[in-house]
Amino acid sequence: MAEDCNAIEDSKRITCKLVYLLKRSIDDWSMKKLCRLDNPDFNNAHIPFFMSIGTIGITNNALAAKMGVSKQAASKIVKELEATNMVRSEKCPDDARASMLYLTPQGEKFYLHLKKQVDNLENEYKKVVGVKNYEAAIDVMLKLVKFHEDYNCAGEPV
Repeated sequence: MAEDCNAIEDSKRITCKLVYLLKRSIDDWSMKKLCRLDNPDFNNAHIPFFMSIGTIGITNNALAAKMGVSKQAASKIVKELEATNMVRSEKCPDDARASMLYLTPQGEKFYLHLKKQVDNLENEYKKVVGVKNYEAAIDVMLKLVKFHEDYNCAGEPV
């Protein structure tokens, strides 16, 4: 019987399962709290791209690199964001081949709303686990992301 309890306890600590459950919970939260609020065409897939454009703008190529996707994939999301009137693009003054992406006034307002909601969620996380543990968790996630970025680029088996 004790072995069964240990097996159940061990199954709670499976990394892939925990990442999946946390992502699903955050996706549910963001759909309820962020995406559908006054912007029915804005969805979870838009959030990391939208927030990466930020208040100062970014080139489409830099956005693709920052998000770790192809230029075509970034362009698809950008077109969807442009259709929601959240983002606009214009030719880069330094390089006519490149496009600069900026938030529209409506996008800037929504960006501030998203940022506030995410800050509130992070503050709730800090209440649950403590500031020190939260900051340690962020540091660990950054290291794990870097590991996977390096691993995926190297293409070597672990």
